[in-house]
Amino acid sequence: MSRSDRAFHGHAQEVLEHELRRARKQLARLPEERRPALEEVTTRVVAAVVDSVIEESRHEPSLARALASIYGAPEPAWEPRVVSWAAD
Repeated sequence: MSRSDRAFHGHAQEVLEHELRRARKQLARLPEERRPALEEVTTRVVAAVVDSVIEESRHEPSLARALASIYGAPEPAWEPRVVSWAAD
């Protein structure tokens, strides 16, 4: 996962946590044992949506540019390089 992918996931997690805090009053109407399950499912859905957007950005240049403008460009692929050391 690239740095920008992690940033996107992190941002989505922050938004999710904010929205869950806002919804806690409404969630209080649910039975106590159902709230953690609802939050867990919601967390998995958000992660799946983010993964889907990231995957789609690999095929859709405009989406890739939009994500890069928000979260930074992905790091270039690692390339092994030969290093020459001069003898002392």
